Amino acid sequence: MAEFDWALETLLVHGGNDVVKTEPYHATAPAIYPSTSYQVASPELLDQVMAGSIPGFSYARHGNPSVEAFVQAMIQLECAETGVACASGMSAIDMALYAVGLQPGDALLLSQDLYGASLNLASAIWQQYGVQPMVVDFANLAGVKDILERFHPRAMIFEVISNPLLKVLDAKALIKLASDYHCQVIVDNTFTTPLMAEPLTWGADLVVHSATKYLGGHGDAMGGVVLGRRRYHDRLHQYLKLRGAILGPFEAWLLHRGLKTLGVRFERQCANALEIAEALRSSGLFDQVYYPLLPDHPSYPLARQYFGVMGGAVVTLDIPGGRSAVYQFINHLRLVGSATTVGDVYTLCLYPVIASHRNQTPEERLAMGITDGTVRIAVGLESPDDVIRDIIQATKS
Repeated sequence: MAEFDWALETLLVHGGNDVVKTEPYHATAPAIYPSTSYQVASPELLDQVMAGSIPGFSYARHGNPSVEAFVQAMIQLECAETGVACASGMSAIDMALYAVGLQPGDALLLSQDLYGASLNLASAIWQQYGVQPMVVDFANLAGVKDILERFHPRAMIFEVISNPLLKVLDAKALIKLASDYHCQVIVDNTFTTPLMAEPLTWGADLVVHSATKYLGGHGDAMGGVVLGRRRYHDRLHQYLKLRGAILGPFEAWLLHRGLKTLGVRFERQCANALEIAEALRSSGLFDQVYYPLLPDHPSYPLARQYFGVMGGAVVTLDIPGGRSAVYQFINHLRLVGSATTVGDVYTLCLYPVIASHRNQTPEERLAMGITDGTVRIAVGLESPDDVIRDIIQATKS
């Protein structure tokens, strides 16, 4: 695949398929390799494989053909030079923080609008090792510049579209600013996918995904992936070998298969989300309807600049009446499910106060804009009219 400049849609279908081929014929669908070890033709060859001098497989914690096929596909999609897959999106974020070489005394700059568990990882785990997390509003470029000048953080991490209020950051400006102060940049591309954003081409150092979400797309496999520049290759692979947060071959096969339909799935989900957002805003039933391509969204100009006609596949609502009203709303839904994920073929709702951001204080949530009435709708592939009808009847009920 590398010798041609294939379109992204083609790479989604074919990427990684040629990692393992047998001659004179090979299976059209990639195989699953569940083996935990691999017999090598000679000890001399095994020595080279173990040393990393030549590609190959020796032990499942060091590498697996099914996992490598998924990784190679993602390397192509994200325009990366190296990458590894792991057991979950949180493992991917932890691995990226390890890869940038955080040391005791280092400052780590985090967007205040990051996924709640990402903020918890920095404060509950990395802070114990002497790293100083600094949570900042990344929409305020002057404030970010001030922190960079005063504290010289080793790395920063942010999402292009935030969860759950869908704030769009000026990613290119942030990456340029970080580069000016020799700060490494990690971008969580889960909500945008390579179809909406390619942060490595903008100058970011590492990109992470919760592959559980849109990449897999069917709610049946958990995984994460970290992609980046070649200089991170050794530390990424060292993390996998020593901490062992590996992706299993069956999950890797499902995630790789999910990539093949990502283009058509995500395009449809984004179109559905816009239609649903417009209808719910017009209903007048909600205090606020958040979607980046709605003209009244604070990030609308940046969303149009960065994404054009795709605004992502999440719509967020502020329901009048607070927690009790939200509970009643969720209990009256008939089609839309209640689950703590996004990217599935099903439309699912989540209440951040008790799920994604339950470990943030009320004051921290308020600073993010998350209220007791905030509900996230992860849009699936159903008829948008049916989803609209279900949400409206549950709200009226």
